[in-house]
Amino acid sequence: MTLVLFVLGVLGILVFSAKDLSRTVRENFTFTLVLEEDIPEAELRTMLKSQQLAPYAKQATLVTKEEAAEVLKADLGEDFVAFLGYNPLSNTIDVNLTAEFVAARNLDALREELIAADYITEVLYDRDLVALVNDNIEKITYILAGAAAVLLLVALALINSSIRLTIYSKRFLLKTMQLVGATSGFIRRPYLINSLGLGVLSAALSSGILYGALYGFAQYFPAFDTLFTEETFLKVVGVLLFMGLIVPGVSTAVAIRRYLKLRTNELYY
Repeated sequence: MTLVLFVLGVLGILVFSAKDLSRTVRENFTFTLVLEEDIPEAELRTMLKSQQLAPYAKQATLVTKEEAAEVLKADLGEDFVAFLGYNPLSNTIDVNLTAEFVAARNLDALREELIAADYITEVLYDRDLVALVNDNIEKITYILAGAAAVLLLVALALINSSIRLTIYSKRFLLKTMQLVGATSGFIRRPYLINSLGLGVLSAALSSGILYGALYGFAQYFPAFDTLFTEETFLKVVGVLLFMGLIVPGVSTAVAIRRYLKLRTNELYY
């Protein structure tokens, strides 16, 4: 049971981490609003504030023409402003969109809405890259969901089979207790307590092994450490604990009920 829950935990980490990674990737997409040269300072601050408060924006940052020139100077390795005699760049506002808005693919409509506003001359974003990332995220999501469903069924089958074999080996003892007058609840109780205890122990052991594996993985690949957040790990632990309680408990109850309903001579088959 510990091994099965550990494998489920690894897949759970991948599923939850993929969700967090897709959100991070989408929120890194930037809409760049190119502003007119003669925009008043008050209008500039008002526009920046409105973009920061917009429902589609995660954050909005003002990049002045002077700041943009310094960045370009560093990239080019020369002072192009001194060569040209003026700064040809414009003030811009970089808007990072929310993951939900990027996933909804309303970017063209947003671009048309923004470019129609006063003092905005152009709206720049990589449309093809956004479409490619959205398509790939959808494909990965379907693959992980399918793998999770298959592995979950396999895990349920393995745990259920192990429990049923254990109860099968005790079938004569169960029937003897029933024949001497023990009630179904009295017979079932110690086996349920034992199964639930083993389920909790298995969940704890698998969580510990999973934490150790993730910690070791993060030591060799530090860049992936940000994906395995504490919140993600706690979600997976909760799922493992739920599986460790529900599946053994239900399997034990069903198996005991089945053998208690059989006649004595049917126990030999």
